[in-house]
Amino acid sequence: MDFLKMLTPYTAIDFSGNKLGGQIPESIGLLKSLVALNLSNNDFAGQIPSSMAKLTELESLDLSRNQLSGNIPQELTNLSFLAILDVSYNKLTGQIPQGRQFNTFTESSFEGNINLCGPPLQKSCSGAAPDLNSKAATIDYGPTLILMMLFALGIGHDVIAAYIPTLFI
Repeated sequence: MDFLKMLTPYTAIDFSGNKLGGQIPESIGLLKSLVALNLSNNDFAGQIPSSMAKLTELESLDLSRNQLSGNIPQELTNLSFLAILDVSYNKLTGQIPQGRQFNTFTESSFEGNINLCGPPLQKSCSGAAPDLNSKAATIDYGPTLILMMLFALGIGHDVIAAYIPTLFI
């Protein structure tokens, strides 16, 4: 058998709207010639594989309308040809990576992920950590502060003496 022409490798994969589920396999990073990948409108769950950063020819990535969770891998900012990104309507969390091509994407690329924050979204990431820390401080130090105030008022001894049997029970 003679081959007059060899098939060129596939450079685009569109599996959108097929009700595919499970996690996106790490082996996706082996498809190094891929230019466009569309896995939208499925039921993929779990994290976006960091191995996607190996798709150095990728120009378009659509992972929208799945059940993806966790952070967007920082490694994806190394995809220098990436012109189109859509991770909207998932369950992604944390700060949107910054740098290179990621600085060119609009809010619509990330919308529908209520726990994502940072540019280009209007939701700031700075408020999340201090609230958590202040709540932890209240839980850790709250009872101690109350006892210190009671002792300072001179009534702490009476309060502790009255409740010591209850505390040991």
